[in-house]
Amino acid sequence: MADKLPVTPELNPNEEPAAAVAVAEPDDSIEREDLEEVLTFKPEIKSKRSKIIKRVILWTVLLAIVAGISYVIYLLFFKPEDAPEFETAMAYYTTIENKVQGSGSISAQDKQDVLGLAKGEVRSVLVGVGDTVEVGQPLLVVDDEEIINELNEKQQALTQAGKDVDLIYEEMAGQNLRAAFAGKTLGVTVEKGAIVSKGDVLAVLADDSKMKLVAYYSTIYQEAIKVGQRAQISIPKSMAEVEGTVSRIENIAKITDEGTVLFEVEVLMDNPGTLTKGMMATAMIETEAGLVTPAEAGALTYNREENIKAKTKGEILSLAMRDYYAFAEGETLLTMVNEDLESRLSDALKSLEAARKSYDLVAEQYKYYSPLSEINGTVLAVNVMTGDKLSGSSDTLISIADTRRMIMNISVDEMYVSQLVAGMPATVTASYDTGAMYEGVLSSLAMQAEIGTGMSTFPGKIEVFGAEGLMSGMWLDYEIITNRTENCLAVPSNAVKYVEGGTVCFVRTVQEHHEVAELDEMTASQVPEGFTAVWVETGASDAMNIEITKGLAEMDEVATTAIVNNPYGMY
Repeated sequence: MADKLPVTPELNPNEEPAAAVAVAEPDDSIEREDLEEVLTFKPEIKSKRSKIIKRVILWTVLLAIVAGISYVIYLLFFKPEDAPEFETAMAYYTTIENKVQGSGSISAQDKQDVLGLAKGEVRSVLVGVGDTVEVGQPLLVVDDEEIINELNEKQQALTQAGKDVDLIYEEMAGQNLRAAFAGKTLGVTVEKGAIVSKGDVLAVLADDSKMKLVAYYSTIYQEAIKVGQRAQISIPKSMAEVEGTVSRIENIAKITDEGTVLFEVEVLMDNPGTLTKGMMATAMIETEAGLVTPAEAGALTYNREENIKAKTKGEILSLAMRDYYAFAEGETLLTMVNEDLESRLSDALKSLEAARKSYDLVAEQYKYYSPLSEINGTVLAVNVMTGDKLSGSSDTLISIADTRRMIMNISVDEMYVSQLVAGMPATVTASYDTGAMYEGVLSSLAMQAEIGTGMSTFPGKIEVFGAEGLMSGMWLDYEIITNRTENCLAVPSNAVKYVEGGTVCFVRTVQEHHEVAELDEMTASQVPEGFTAVWVETGASDAMNIEITKGLAEMDEVATTAIVNNPYGMY
C-alpha cells in the first residue's frame, strides 16, 4: 500500500491548514477505508500478537529444559571418564587402636558446701581459704541459744508422744490378761460379760508355794545372825513346825515399849500346803552361839502377792479365774475387748510421726550452728565473718573439696556408647597446661540417654588420678582406647576396595601368596595400569589403617587413591 500514498504538496506558511488540505486531488488512488484500516489500532490485532509471543516463550523454555536433560545424560552415561590417578603405599606391621575421644569439665569427687541455714550471730570462723581440714573438724560457731530451747521442746513432745503409743500398746496387750507369775487367784470379783474400767482390781494373784515370816531380834545378835542360816518356825495355830532359811536382814532400829532395840530378819520357808497368809509364827535361828529367839512373833505372808488389774476398759469376753485356781506364769486369766483402741492407736501413731518429723527438722537445722567438716580436703571459699548475722538463707558460707580426687563429667555419643564399659582406662589431657596428661578410669556410664537437639548422648564420669593442680570447672580432653591390635599387617584404609564377592587390593607385583581376583569388565576397568586386583581379608581398623589378615605380605606395594568416578563397581 505504500505506492498508493498521496504526495502532500508543500504548504505555504501563511496559509491555513484547512486550505492546504483542500488542494489534494479528489480522485486520489487510495481509498478512505484502506487508510483508516492502516491508521486505526484494533483490539483483534493486539490479541493475535500476544498469543504468538507466548507460544514463542513456551517453546524456548521447553527447548532449554530438553537441552539441560540431554547434557546431564551425556555427563552421566556418555562423557568419557578421566583416567583415575593413584598413589601407592607399602603393607607394613603396626598397631591399630580404636578410641573414643571427647572433652568435659572436671569437679571434685568429694566436696562439701556449708550453707547459712542457721539463724543468729556468727561467734567465730575457724578456717580460712587454703586451709587443709579433716573429717570432724569444726568450721564455724553460731549462737545456738534459741535453737537449743526449741530442740528441747521438740524432744519433750516426741518423748510424750512415744509414751502415749506405748500405753495404748499395753492396753491392747492387756485385752488378753496373763499371769505375771505362777500362783493362785484369790478374791475374784468379776464375771464374764462384765464391763470394767482401766485400773479396776479384778482379783489377787498369790504365790503360796513358799511363805515369808518377818521377825525382829535384839541387836545383841546382829553379828551372829547371817543370811542363809537355818531357822525353826513354829506355828502355834496348827501346832506345826517347819524349817526355813534366813533370806534377808535389814539393819533397822525398832524400839520396843521396854526400850529394847531390834533389827529385822526375813525367813523363807516351803509351804507344805497347810500354811496361809496371816498365821502367827515364831522363828528360832540357829547360830554359832545357839538358837536365837525373836523378841515377838510375826505373821506369815505369801512369797509374792499382786493385785490383778484391768489394763484397759471394756467388756470381759472370757474368764478363766476362780478363787484358788492355780495358774502358771504367762497363762491367760481373762480376755476382754476395747473397741476404741484401734482408732486411738492410729491417732497416736500419727501424732508420734508428726512429733518425730518436727524434732528431726530442728535437729537437722542444728548442725548448721556448729558445722563440722565431712571430708578431708582444702577450704576453697569462706564467705562469712565473725559477727555476721545469719537469717537462715541457703547461701554457701564455706566450700571444701578434696582436690586430690577429681571427676570428669563427659557425654558419650550414641554411636560409641556400646564400645565403652565402666572400668576402662582413660587418658585425660589438659590442653592449657602444655598438654599435661593424667591417668584415669571410666568410673560410670549411664544406661539412660539424654536427648539433645537431633542426637542422644549418654552421661558418664571419669575418675582422674593424681589430679594435683587441677581445679573444679576446668575443661579437659579425654581418650579411651576401646580396642588395640598390636603387630598386625596393615595398609591405608583407602587401599582396600569393596567389590562384588569380597574385598581386594591393587598390587603392583603379583607373587605366590597373592590370589588374583577376577572382576567384571566395569570393575576391572578401574584397576590402574600396572596393578592387579588380589583378594584380601580384613580385620581391625582405625581412622587411617586397616588390618590385612590374609592376602598380602609385608612390603607389598598397593594403590591407595580412592575411586570416585565409578559408584557401581567398587568403593
